[in-house]
Amino acid sequence: MDSSRGKNLSIIFVLGLFSLLTALSGSSTNLAIPKIAVSMDISSSMATWIVQIGLITTAILLVMFGHIGDILSKDAVFLAGGIAFLIGSAITGFAPDFVIILIGRVIQAIGSAMIMANSMGIVTEYFPDKRRAEALAMISMFISVGSISGPGIGGFIISVASWRWIYWINIPFGIVILWLGFKFL
Repeated sequence: MDSSRGKNLSIIFVLGLFSLLTALSGSSTNLAIPKIAVSMDISSSMATWIVQIGLITTAILLVMFGHIGDILSKDAVFLAGGIAFLIGSAITGFAPDFVIILIGRVIQAIGSAMIMANSMGIVTEYFPDKRRAEALAMISMFISVGSISGPGIGGFIISVASWRWIYWINIPFGIVILWLGFKFL
């Protein structure tokens, strides 16, 4: 295997793992809503804002962070998004009340938007036209695995530990992925 193919696989791995982690966290959050509502003594309808605020924030900021990546650096915005996602995960996991959960979820969603908006652009920069579709398909596979496995993994975590662990678990995995990102991007 030549070195450029190895580097390309490393890039796919970094992009894919962060995409998997963000998808996993998003789909796990849906399962945690009833436990969070009881834990925070809020209504179920109020607790749905924990999911909604993340979706709204991500949707609003995607285009902006894609443009910022075009102007500055897709790699830098992607990696900064990884850092923001981890900070948001920590804040959400340690949140003492509902408002802090929402703040943590907004920060986490800002990070997700930065990651999502720039991963495809990174593929465009690093992969030639004839290999681009394959790279995008591999990253899409990671996203699908994260979305599909989120309810199962999240359900398992919630059944054996506090709902907070669906956010805390992002931190050690995310640090490793960030380290790989700084190494390969």
